Amino acid sequence: MKKRWLFARLGAVGALLAGAGIMVLAPSAQSIEASLSAQDSPVWQTNASVQGLAVAAGKAYAGGRFTSVRPPGSPLGSNEVGQAYLAAFDSATGNLVASFNPVLDGQVYAVAASADGSRIFVGGDFTTVNGQTRNRIAAFDTATGALVANWKPSVSYRVKSIAVYGSTVYFGGSFGLVNGEDRLRLAAVTADTGTLLPWAPATNGDVYAVDVADDGSKAYAGGQFSTVNGTNQNTVTSLDPVTGAVLPFPGASAVPPPNGSCTTRVKTIDASGDTVYFGNGGDGGGCFDGTWAVDLATNTLKWKSQCLGATEAIKMVNGWLYKGSHAHDCANQGAGGFPQGFGYRFLLTQNPVDGKLGPWFPNTNAGPPTEVGPLAFATGGSDLWVGGDFLLTNGVAQQGLTRFTNATPGAAPAKPAKLLPYSVQPGVVQIHFPTVVDNDDSTLTYRLLKGFSNTTIATWTVKSTPWDKPWIHYTDTNVTPGEVTNYRVEVTDGSTTIRGNYSDPLTVASTASTAYDQLINADGPQAYWRLGEAAGTTTSVDASGQSNNGTFSGITLGTAGKVSGNTAATISASNGKMVGEKAYSMPQQFTVEAWFKQGFLKGGRIIGFGNSKTANSSLNDRMLYLRSNGQVTFGINDGSQRTINSASNKNNSAWHHAVGTYDNGAMKLYVDGVLAGSQTIGQASLYYGWWRVGNDTTSSWSGGGATQTGMVIDEAAVYPYALTADQVTAHYNAG
Repeated sequence: MKKRWLFARLGAVGALLAGAGIMVLAPSAQSIEASLSAQDSPVWQTNASVQGLAVAAGKAYAGGRFTSVRPPGSPLGSNEVGQAYLAAFDSATGNLVASFNPVLDGQVYAVAASADGSRIFVGGDFTTVNGQTRNRIAAFDTATGALVANWKPSVSYRVKSIAVYGSTVYFGGSFGLVNGEDRLRLAAVTADTGTLLPWAPATNGDVYAVDVADDGSKAYAGGQFSTVNGTNQNTVTSLDPVTGAVLPFPGASAVPPPNGSCTTRVKTIDASGDTVYFGNGGDGGGCFDGTWAVDLATNTLKWKSQCLGATEAIKMVNGWLYKGSHAHDCANQGAGGFPQGFGYRFLLTQNPVDGKLGPWFPNTNAGPPTEVGPLAFATGGSDLWVGGDFLLTNGVAQQGLTRFTNATPGAAPAKPAKLLPYSVQPGVVQIHFPTVVDNDDSTLTYRLLKGFSNTTIATWTVKSTPWDKPWIHYTDTNVTPGEVTNYRVEVTDGSTTIRGNYSDPLTVASTASTAYDQLINADGPQAYWRLGEAAGTTTSVDASGQSNNGTFSGITLGTAGKVSGNTAATISASNGKMVGEKAYSMPQQFTVEAWFKQGFLKGGRIIGFGNSKTANSSLNDRMLYLRSNGQVTFGINDGSQRTINSASNKNNSAWHHAVGTYDNGAMKLYVDGVLAGSQTIGQASLYYGWWRVGNDTTSSWSGGGATQTGMVIDEAAVYPYALTADQVTAHYNAG
């Protein structure tokens, strides 16, 4: 994961905290920062996908392709209760409402409720309900569970979406006729008797989603169409709710037109207050899959969020827009997103003001037959019901249906890591540790505790996400040389406090240490590969204590090293490298460091970041490499390949120390303890990758591609922050 280094501050930026009595004070985090807990609440499961949901009269109604339901915790095939295509569950307990047991002969795609909760309306592929003819749409009384006898519009083909406003039921799908009259994929009937209304906008392709503004001023439809009423309308339209006329809709420009590599379509709509939200799913690499919002009064675009991974469901709940999708790349939507390669996030929340991702991190998976994940959302006002094709919720078996409430205390923070304090100067202890994640609170409060008395000596409030976990650093000078002490960290979300384990006892230094590895570890590396393993070893041990061991290939071990008592690694094959096991998200603060020596006219990559763990990377930067003229180059890609070069002739078969640092645009190169150059650039490329020592692709970089065989590398380290000039000099002098 991407990790930032946070220096504790007092006043001026960068002022390090020192002394046991000094703290950075901040208000406690609020438990459940989003409007819902990330802990799923118990609810019965289904044996196949849920495709439509509605909450009404104390029940959640689920429709889909399932044929049975079972209690939470029961594996598939155990404790099954036959219930095909439509079921009801108690909205408080999640238990099956056994008295509601309609018999349908085909699957359900859509479920909607009347505003007063007295009726639910269902649509799909069925043609009979309880032995009575109901062609693809039906209504049920929520008080009795009975099929409404006098409500029976006849629809010629699938109903995919239903929206209810006042006395009108709007629906869309794949049909061409309703009650034998032309209705090209959109229609409306009365909510009381099902009488067909004259509302008849005509689309040239299937409709997937229908909704009506809260004030009833506009209706919206989305789907697989390009014209409505003969006018060009690219997969989405705004309609007069009475006449069916197409209304001006400038915000629809958010949806790119189809081309040879991308066709995207609106799949879900939620009108809430003064805003209407849309979710898209596209076919083709990089095709628009995200969400967007328009102002209800003007139909103009408010924002557009471009996460990749089709959006299937959205719902506003208590001030947050919840999103069901198979998002796999949200880096391009700006700060706070995660990159390709991080994995799938099937459940997310977004700030309705700007679309940025919010502090809610539960997850499902995707299952057969659609392999999508969440497909439908519904809320009773203070909860979120999620239906889909998933088999797991938060890593635990829970098929087809899950739910989240605002019941406190919500999810707890993860346990902080055991601290690894170092003392290499008399009367000074350095402590560094990564933050943790709480799945419904991105802002957490950390306290550093000293001794078995657990005295608080520092406090921080820090934001973290699963893909961006900053590091915190503290220097304790309120210690006595020779003193033996220990430390631990506790973290709280305002409701639940979790303490990490005590560190091992530490003896405070009485004299300055000259041991190279102690100096490195005192400065808090994220990974530190000494490369001193015996010949024939295949694994490089991470000496930082962060457990990012690496794997050798094409490297000969046992070469005389730069640091006394430790050997080094020689690149013996053109693709020789060592790759760390852990992957990270798009670091924007980091340091890369290594000692190297290389022969005349040779060069090669020393250390850097790439998006492949084994082969050559298609994305690679954040690297130090050596040109054939002996210049050390530090390279970062911010959209362009930015480089800083040292003086030449560093390929003189002598040891040299190279360090590259980057801190949100500030890029610096140090060679042999001296600043060789600096520049201010843009944001470093957003991708998920691995730190690699030795070979990776450099041929596209200025001066890259030099012959690497024979290069010796030693004491490679990566830090989650930018080392200072004094730290770099100290490392060089200790080598």
